[in-house]
Amino acid sequence: MFSIKGLVVIVTGASGGNGSAILNKLKELGAIAVDCDLPKYDVTKNKDLDRLIAETLKHNGQINGLINCAGVTYGNNLLNYKDEDWDKTYEVNLKAPYQLSKKAAEHMKTTGGSIINITSLNSELGFPNNPAYVATKGGLKQLTKSLAVDLGKHNIRVNNIGPGYIRTNMTKQGWTNNKEEIEKRTILGRWGEPEDLIGAVVFLLSEASAYITGQDIYVDGGYLAKGL
Repeated sequence: MFSIKGLVVIVTGASGGNGSAILNKLKELGAIAVDCDLPKYDVTKNKDLDRLIAETLKHNGQINGLINCAGVTYGNNLLNYKDEDWDKTYEVNLKAPYQLSKKAAEHMKTTGGSIINITSLNSELGFPNNPAYVATKGGLKQLTKSLAVDLGKHNIRVNNIGPGYIRTNMTKQGWTNNKEEIEKRTILGRWGEPEDLIGAVVFLLSEASAYITGQDIYVDGGYLAKGL
């Protein structure tokens, strides 16, 4: 029921902390995981996305899954935020998942499939000094719901996985400056590791989630749920 053996799955951001953990585990579990990251592919370039699709189709002539994990962040306070940083964040975090999902869905129409967008706690909560990241992750959350509605008739399911504070290069500043404060904010009392995302990924790729679409699963140690 939870098997992903033989599924052809694209993983963007595959050289990052979360992306590489997902890619490697999918391969270990028997999936045909196709990595997408710089310098091989640039998700902001349409020609690279077309080449990625073409290369992926060489595996059994199909695409069964897509995980949009690539993301960038450029922190700065609002009044000093650079327009070019806003544009770069939008291109990677929101436009690329939109374009790649559309291209992949064209080849999932006959077999069905699963698209997973990696969002963030920023999809739900406001965080300081990073307006582009917060805005694009919130937009990605809603894009998922739109895609789920449009693609459901093709048996293509689209869902979000929202990581909490996962220890990667992207979160090293928080680890250095606010490690204990963030741990206390979670219910489980610890930071997450990239491997903590694997269970939700496998679930959403497999037939175990066949009746689930348009949903948000937060892998955050209880960060969002905790009050006092």
